[in-house]
Amino acid sequence: MTATPAKAGTVVEEASKGFQASDLALIAVFAALMAVFALIPPIFTVGAIPFSLAMIIVLLAPLVLGSIRGGASMALYILVGVAGLPVFAGGASGPAKLIGPSGGYLVGYIACGLICGAIMTALVRRRPGRRVLPVLLCLIAVVGVGVVHVFGVAWFMVGPLHLTLGKAIATTAVFLPWDILKAVLAGLLATAVFLAYPRLMPRPRNSAK
Repeated sequence: MTATPAKAGTVVEEASKGFQASDLALIAVFAALMAVFALIPPIFTVGAIPFSLAMIIVLLAPLVLGSIRGGASMALYILVGVAGLPVFAGGASGPAKLIGPSGGYLVGYIACGLICGAIMTALVRRRPGRRVLPVLLCLIAVVGVGVVHVFGVAWFMVGPLHLTLGKAIATTAVFLPWDILKAVLAGLLATAVFLAYPRLMPRPRNSAK
């Protein structure tokens, strides 16, 4: 199947290429990493919401894999958990986790993958310099934190907790400083991956076929 012309949108362009064996392997690897990090005991909890290290993988996946593969890795992780494998925080599993208090964050993981992966592809394919690359990736990861928390706040309001907007923001705000630190770490890790494996970087538009 031929790729979409270079002028097509980033997400459409990436999706049109289809998944090759290497793509499926990377998606599976990041889904597995997500499961491992989610099972690390949370550092603390706020109400029923655990603070875990899994956000590092949520942010790292789109920075390294791009939009479709990044979103797919998170979708695979959630699908496996909903299907019954104990891969959610605390070893939880099943659909109840998806509709529970932290369900909005889980959906936000997929949205983060799609949005941040698209931004990463659009900016990194321009081949920023080595000094600029980590700054860009860290900023994109911070955007990802915002995406995840927006979904978390929305679900706090319409989900089982039925919080007001103010209380929902106050609940998620506790995690923001820590998640921003994770975003910086994810950006630096992604930079290291690209420098070690430059073939993983999106191709410049003038080299697209």
